[in-house]
Amino acid sequence: MKSDENQTPKTENNVPIAQNTVSAHNPASKSEPLTQVQADSVITRKDIPNLGFRITVTAIAIAIIIFVIGTYYGIINV
Repeated sequence: MKSDENQTPKTENNVPIAQNTVSAHNPASKSEPLTQVQADSVITRKDIPNLGFRITVTAIAIAIIIFVIGTYYGIINV
């Protein structure tokens, strides 16, 4: 009888688990160079607004939404 220790685990498509490493984060072909369009479309930290501005815009948007809901339900009488 064979022991279970000698059997290698297989996936459903009969590819050993160690070789089945293709995913969205780890593509199989890493040799493709980036095109200029792909390089230009990468968003870096310097491209986005600073944290204070983002928090301010979010707070103003939430305040407007709460004001509209309060006016709709009659909590705020304008």
